Amino acid sequence: MRSDVLNKNSISYDGKTRPETIFEWDYINCAPPLVSNLGVSADGVMANGDKFSMLFPGDSGQLQPTMCCSIGAFTAVGTSPTVQGTVGASDADGTAAGLNLQMDSETADNVGIEIVWGGSQFGSDSNKIIAGTHSASFDVTINNVDWSDYDCLTIGFRKVQEFQPGHGAILAASSGDPLYTDYVAFGCISPDDVQISTDLNDSGDETVTDSGQATAAADNHRFKVDLASDGKVTYSHIGAAAMRQGALAAPSTTAAYTFDSGDILVPYMFVLGTNQNSAVYLKSVDITRSPAVKGHSIA
Repeated sequence: MRSDVLNKNSISYDGKTRPETIFEWDYINCAPPLVSNLGVSADGVMANGDKFSMLFPGDSGQLQPTMCCSIGAFTAVGTSPTVQGTVGASDADGTAAGLNLQMDSETADNVGIEIVWGGSQFGSDSNKIIAGTHSASFDVTINNVDWSDYDCLTIGFRKVQEFQPGHGAILAASSGDPLYTDYVAFGCISPDDVQISTDLNDSGDETVTDSGQATAAADNHRFKVDLASDGKVTYSHIGAAAMRQGALAAPSTTAAYTFDSGDILVPYMFVLGTNQNSAVYLKSVDITRSPAVKGHSIA
C-alpha cells in the first residue's frame, strides 16, 4: 500500500482509501463487477446454497470483495449479475439501468441471491462491524419496474453465520424462524410495501413492522440502515429520486432494535424473485464503519 495516498498531509492523499469505507460502488462511475465462475455441478449451474464471489472495482480502482449465495437453483438460462441498460453520464429516477440481480427468477419462483458486502460471511477485518464499538451505515439505490415481482428485497446487518438460503422465504411469509439468530432487514418485503424484519437472540420467530410506506412503481428506491455505536438501529428511505439523491426520512412506523454489545455483524442484502422476467437494478452501494479497523483499506 502506498503511504502517500493514506497520509492526509500528503498532496497525493485521495480521501477514499480510508479504513472507514467498507464499500463504495455505483453503475456509472465504476466498472462492472468481476463475477467468479457460476457453476459447481456444471458450468453456469448452481444448486440452492452454492456460493460464489464478486469483485467490485471502485471509482479509484480499488477492489472490493463480496461473498454471494445462490437462493434456489440457478440454471444455464439464468441472468448472472451484470450491468445492463443504457448507462449515461448521470442517473435519473426511473432510469432502467444498473447491476441486474434477478438471477433465475425469469424461469423459476423463489430464487435469487444473498450478498455479504466487503468480505466473508463470517466477518473479517475488511467488513466486520462490532456492536457496541462501531457505528455503521448501509445505503443503496435500487430500480425495478414492478416491485410486486419480488417477495423480498432488503438490506441490513446480521450476526456472522453461514449463509441460510431459506431466510428470504421466511421474510416474505412474515412469519416463522428466520434462521439468522440476530439481524435487521429493511426494504420491500411484501409486494409494494416497505417493511422491517428483525430477530434478536434467536427467538425462533421474526418481528415484522410495516413502515406505512409503499415502493415507487417503475422508479428508483433508496434504502438506508444506520447502526449507532451503542448497537441501536434506525432506518430511512425515499422513493422516486435519482441515485444517492433526495431527502431521506424515517418511516412513519419503525421498530426499536439494539444489537447486543460484542455481536460481530456483516452487511447483507437479500433478493428473492417471483418467477417474473423483471430486472432489479442495483445502482449504488455505500457502506461505512467507524472507528476504522486498524490496517484495513478498501484499496
